[in-house]
Amino acid sequence: MDKNHHPEEILERIGGCGRFQVFLSVMSHLMKLPTVLTMYLMVISIATPEWRCMDDNGPSHVTAAFNTSTFLHVNSTYANSSDIDYFGAANHSKPYSNIKACENRNGTRCNNIVYSDEMKTIVSEWSMSCTLPWVPSTIASIQMLAILFGNLACGQIADSFGRKMPLFSSQLLLIAANLIGYFSTSWLMFGVARAICGLGMGMFLTVQYSLSTEVSVSSWRPWIVAFPTWALMGCGLALVSYLMPDWRKLHLLTTIVTIPFLLLWWYFPESFRWHLSHDRTHVAKDIIQRIAKFNRKSVNDETILELLNTTALDEKSGDRKKYSLWNLFNTRRLAKITVLSMTNWLALGLLSYGIQYGIKALSGNFFFNLFLFNIISVPTTFIAIILSNKIGRRKTAVVTYIIATIGCFVVGIVQYIETDMRDSLTNGFALFASLGIGVAWGPVQLMSLELYPTVVRSIGYGFLNTFARIGAVIGPQLAYLDTRIP
Repeated sequence: MDKNHHPEEILERIGGCGRFQVFLSVMSHLMKLPTVLTMYLMVISIATPEWRCMDDNGPSHVTAAFNTSTFLHVNSTYANSSDIDYFGAANHSKPYSNIKACENRNGTRCNNIVYSDEMKTIVSEWSMSCTLPWVPSTIASIQMLAILFGNLACGQIADSFGRKMPLFSSQLLLIAANLIGYFSTSWLMFGVARAICGLGMGMFLTVQYSLSTEVSVSSWRPWIVAFPTWALMGCGLALVSYLMPDWRKLHLLTTIVTIPFLLLWWYFPESFRWHLSHDRTHVAKDIIQRIAKFNRKSVNDETILELLNTTALDEKSGDRKKYSLWNLFNTRRLAKITVLSMTNWLALGLLSYGIQYGIKALSGNFFFNLFLFNIISVPTTFIAIILSNKIGRRKTAVVTYIIATIGCFVVGIVQYIETDMRDSLTNGFALFASLGIGVAWGPVQLMSLELYPTVVRSIGYGFLNTFARIGAVIGPQLAYLDTRIP
């Protein structure tokens, strides 16, 4: 028996991809629901509903439409109520120049802003359009920064104390944070709630696949990691938020949805590979026996102990050494893997969240666009899963990055071309770019998990996640900057 395939040998003997692996994988994907809801809640919570100035109880002097391009066009070109219909429909027959957003025609600041009741967000709740336009994107960036810290902390915690404890701690944090968000009485309190949300999401995103992939054979890992649960859940949230467009109610709903997942604590075992790497062979044996029993496989203790004791794992059973970030760079091979992967993950974060927070600036219905940007990646993700096994993780990632690059390039070029199809081309190729980068997460995550040995896997995965979060911190700021410099 090849020593390097020892974990695979154990898994095959206890059922391969059996009932236990299916159960654990399905539950792990369902546990992603609170994180998906919490992440997209930020996009919805900071969206700007249509609004208009109602100073002196008179007609609208300035109107901001939901769409960024319409916002700029309407406010710089058209003037009074005969020029602008309620909430942003412009009459193009009466041009007027030098009308600034949030100012009346006489140059005074608008004091009475009325928002459309189409959706309730923090922008409309605390009237941020004119006085605090920088706050929503800043809170989004703070949340992403908190995810970064959650990634870093959880990587170390998961490799020191196991995968199970931080996984369920993340759920507790999300319950508390979304509840605080629901009861927020100011944008500062809301910002604190979102920072705690970020810590919880960062912890979950670091260990979400560790338990399920470490008890699954390699051929099934692409299905475990790349299955489009995120996209499908995002589509569901788009529908729910369309029917219930209230940021407070959505926070409460997320809290309620998260609570049942805490019950899985009694059904999820710790990773037997983690126990082996910490010289706990007897505990690993019990977990393996439990998995075998769940899979209806009969394997006696002597056989398991023989498998565990006669083969030297890459995990180095018996090595009590404490690992840290330094171990990601202490060999030439690991340093190369880490540095190149950092670039991959930075691109994932920047493109994903730049596009995600830019959805509100696209033409068309916000909720429909949110649905569309999620559903588009579902069928192609299955193709990416097959390609990951057929041509490898790396080549699949390259293809998806090429798709994203083409989409982004065309969107940029179209902004400099005067054409009636600008909005359609922007939406279409932004969707194309989103498709590419959305599918890229699967092969890149899987490749990162497989390249690191068990003893530093969570540290490495958490560290790389921080670079995705650096890109994610920049993304919302680019969306805000676009409202000032198109």
